[in-house]
Amino acid sequence: MFASNHVNHCATVWKQYIAYLVGFLFLTVSFSCLSATPPYKIGLALWTGYPDSLEGFKAGLAENGIDLSRDVIFLPSEISSNRDVQIDVAKGFAQEKVDLVYSLTTPGTVIVKENLPITTPIVFSIVTYPADSGLIESFSYSGNNLVGTSNYIPLKHYVSLIFDLAPKTKKVAIFHREGEPNSKIQTTNLIRLLKRSNIAAVDVAVKDVEEVSRKATALASDVDLYISTTDTLMQNGGEEALIAVSKEVKIPILTSNKSGIHKGSTFGPVSDFYQLGKMSGKKAAQILLTDIKPTQLESSLQEQPIILINAESAKLMGIPLDAENNNKYQFYQ
Repeated sequence: MFASNHVNHCATVWKQYIAYLVGFLFLTVSFSCLSATPPYKIGLALWTGYPDSLEGFKAGLAENGIDLSRDVIFLPSEISSNRDVQIDVAKGFAQEKVDLVYSLTTPGTVIVKENLPITTPIVFSIVTYPADSGLIESFSYSGNNLVGTSNYIPLKHYVSLIFDLAPKTKKVAIFHREGEPNSKIQTTNLIRLLKRSNIAAVDVAVKDVEEVSRKATALASDVDLYISTTDTLMQNGGEEALIAVSKEVKIPILTSNKSGIHKGSTFGPVSDFYQLGKMSGKKAAQILLTDIKPTQLESSLQEQPIILINAESAKLMGIPLDAENNNKYQFYQ
């Protein structure tokens, strides 16, 4: 009886081992180039658009061995920040059995990750906190089928710019979308850093564009500077509403939204979405053309942000621009 039980136990253990081995081999082969041959099908989950990012992504593919006219089929999707729409987009990519997905923004990439097989590589960009938001384990090792680029700007640049361009600032208002994890993390960390520099901060959580206008107007007599975060609300109408109030009450805006500065925000350290997209395109090419897996690549940041100033807004706000330091900045006229 003992011998029989022992044999049965050994057989069970052996079967489990074989099952684990088969599963491991399946995942390994699924991520390899054996499952992807040209023309490669790439799903484009672009959230609300970001044409500079897509242009850079395609350039990164082309510069790293992908012939865009022959080797790839791009599957476009509906441009929308609606969650249900993006779930349908992701499920459509799964049905199409795409070879890779290029996904933008944190909320968009969360949806793509949740609705695609773990064997489908996902290359992301414009994700501010990919590790803190749970998309990957760390920049050096994703631990899953994701890898990409982050538009995170070290917050030290915010503080140094306040001292350089708005040195009389004693209190700021930081606007971010209510419930969005990226911008909440950004706001919390920035408040902590500003406090060390004896600058008070108001955490302004907003649900929609109208609330941005209303709260900015209400705070105008109490703060010296508005700060806009890099979330989807502020990038898609929220910052424009803030700009309108800013011009009326003559309070400058510090932001890392490049398009916001083009539209009238005053100054800020910005990421180049084209360059970030290009960096992501290189990672995608490596995945498609070789045996390399997302876990073998590192997610990355733009090395040095651009310090961008809207010259007209700076003049309106009475910000003196020292000619000797102008070489540190880029100006949008």
